[in-house]
Amino acid sequence: MTGIQERRAIVTGAGGEIGAAVARRFAREGARLALFDRKVELLDGIVEECRALGASVAPVAADQSDRRSVESAVANATEHLGGVDSLFANAGYGQFASFLDVTEGAWQRHVDVNLSGTFHVCQVVAREMVRQGTGGAIVVNTSSGARQYTTLLPAYCATKAALGMLVQAMAAELGPFDIRVNGVMPGVIETGMTAPMLNSGEEQRDYLVRHTPAGRLGRPDDVAATVLFLSSSDAGFVTGHSVAVDGGQTVLGQPQWYVNDFGVRHDTNWTAAS
Repeated sequence: MTGIQERRAIVTGAGGEIGAAVARRFAREGARLALFDRKVELLDGIVEECRALGASVAPVAADQSDRRSVESAVANATEHLGGVDSLFANAGYGQFASFLDVTEGAWQRHVDVNLSGTFHVCQVVAREMVRQGTGGAIVVNTSSGARQYTTLLPAYCATKAALGMLVQAMAAELGPFDIRVNGVMPGVIETGMTAPMLNSGEEQRDYLVRHTPAGRLGRPDDVAATVLFLSSSDAGFVTGHSVAVDGGQTVLGQPQWYVNDFGVRHDTNWTAAS
């Protein structure tokens, strides 16, 4: 991939499957890495993998809902890397609950992690890129929930949709500094986060596969390949867009984990899609 070798990259949420897949892709291409997660011990496995691929890697503890933690983490990362050229802002949070049942605390947690936290990471890194004066590329994990509402995820989808507009705002305002900003919108990807639902019964997995034009669910490497492209100079004329990596699920109004009979009025009975 053009322009990835020797790139100095930060990946947040790198302890999860999607973040780890992106880190591995960067490592294979010769990038230098700073990997963020809330607990540094969550990074042990992916750090070893990337180092085995020959990459220089710094594991960094970062709670993106805490501005001071983000500033400290980015300072540590740029000291290790000698600067920063790429950011994959991937860390996020999601919890199922109906709109009527979302608690104030759960709503605020989604805002703090998904929206404010991503803002903190992107702004602190962008300021460093501007200071360096050499441009850069930012990719934000906005999720397919940014475009397609998924039942029982109102707080998640609302905050992810806001990230789609943040991507456009950053692309417009950071463009003069040669910083490109794009989003990636994964659909249902087989990860530890989706495993409890996918493994709860073959009916739900089968339902989602039947409603995915690509005929399968996503893999972390599907997302990683798109992130790497958007981060590379091959995407030098792409900015301000969010790319769906969902096998066509949103074309069919998917994913939907839960369904309801809307013919019944004044009551709801949400059941697993099957």
